[in-house]
Amino acid sequence: MTYDGPRVFRAPFASAEGKENFERTVLSGLPATEVAEHTDRELISDTVRLWGTKETVESTWSKVSTGDFLLFYRDSAYQYAAEVLRTEKNTALGKAVWPNYEDGSPWSCIIYLKKPVRLNVSSEEVHGLAGYDIDYPMGFSPLNEMGIGGLRGRYGSIESFVYGEQDAGIDTTATPTIDVPAETLDGLHFPDEGATSSEAIVGKVTDALNAGKHLVLTGPPGTGKTEIARRVGEHIADEHPEVFTGVKTTTATADWSTFETVGGYMPEEGASENLAFQPGQVLRCFKRKGSQQNDLLIIDEINRSDIDKSFGQLFTLLSGQRVRLPFTDGDEEIEVRPAESEGRPGSAEYVVPSSWRLFATMNSYDKTSLYEMSYAFMRRFAFVYIDAPDVPSTAGERERFVAAYADCWGIDAAPSLYRSVGRIWYELNNGDRKIGPAIVKDVLRHANGSSQSPTDALTEAVLSYVFPQLEGLRRRERVVDRLAGVDALDGTRLKSVGSDLLGTSHDG
Repeated sequence: MTYDGPRVFRAPFASAEGKENFERTVLSGLPATEVAEHTDRELISDTVRLWGTKETVESTWSKVSTGDFLLFYRDSAYQYAAEVLRTEKNTALGKAVWPNYEDGSPWSCIIYLKKPVRLNVSSEEVHGLAGYDIDYPMGFSPLNEMGIGGLRGRYGSIESFVYGEQDAGIDTTATPTIDVPAETLDGLHFPDEGATSSEAIVGKVTDALNAGKHLVLTGPPGTGKTEIARRVGEHIADEHPEVFTGVKTTTATADWSTFETVGGYMPEEGASENLAFQPGQVLRCFKRKGSQQNDLLIIDEINRSDIDKSFGQLFTLLSGQRVRLPFTDGDEEIEVRPAESEGRPGSAEYVVPSSWRLFATMNSYDKTSLYEMSYAFMRRFAFVYIDAPDVPSTAGERERFVAAYADCWGIDAAPSLYRSVGRIWYELNNGDRKIGPAIVKDVLRHANGSSQSPTDALTEAVLSYVFPQLEGLRRRERVVDRLAGVDALDGTRLKSVGSDLLGTSHDG
């Protein structure tokens, strides 16, 4: 008989020394600084949980793998279960953290664990499924395949046996140190130095996240805020699969209310007369089909929504406090609580992992929405400004500047077009409204692929991609006049369309 899934290992701690070791190194956990002195392994949390065995049972220990489970036995019951993160052969670490070994035989076979789950399952149940004649394990040993199969048959899976329906094994209390390399933004062109370099951007983002803050990326349009958020989120989720389950992205609208973020009552599937609570975008990050999740959430253009109206009770959630919602699931009130709360969550509870973060993007030119945000909302976020690059002042430098971006975008255009686009970009970014590379990319691609004359093609590209960014700008006449002075553009047409589209007026 073979089994495709996690193995289960029985770990008794019957003696007084074993009980002390379990409570100190598994239940409470050790400071990472204490463990780090004796290992080169990366420690993802400030608290490290360890169990171990002597070298005499190394053949059994060597079969332990990531995702397996240890069942801790004492007083005729499997009192706790813990999922395995990894293993390590390290006698020095064993001596340091378990100094009460006997007979000169320290534990040297180390097992790193997730936070243990209170199990309290009678050994009679487990041993009966396994067909064992004795009621206690003979030292550290694997549960046989009949026992594993019996647990699967009774509970559906080993994970369900350990965690129940509300938890899929995500470590909800871990807060790993975030380390995002600049290479995460490869393919997005940034200047090599200064505040707009990829190193500076990921540095500011990771500092904010490691400080425990949610994140708003703000700046001019086209600076790559959404793509930066997506790449950083995916990198974090990929690097820490034991903590995060993925990344969700949504776009805010002016119609948003707490129904979109928190949730509300909807007709049950196939029974339109019955209403049931359906979670919104935020709560879906924490639970899916009854299973604990930890999806990072990206809300694009968050300033399009009425923040106070659409977030409501989530202000309290973002500050890490328990929230009781005005909804029920059956007869139970729905609650959202931090992971540090005691006890296994009920079916109507949503657990917010300690590491969960919300990423948002915001166009900094929409200052009305920015200042309408309540202080209660803003103080829960770190605001990271993604600036537009400084465009060089001379024609030759501008040509090379735009060409570097074009090479990154896979666009091959004439040097004259690079110079013309560089001049347009310079006039905008040294005037009343900056734009980011994404809008310049649209202008360059449009003009480069056009069958019109260079002047007409570039003029239409500016009308299509730049003019919409001038909506609402007080000094838009001045911007249009600056663009009309660019030799590569049809100034007369720019002023005419500006008058119709933007309501601008121009002399001459």
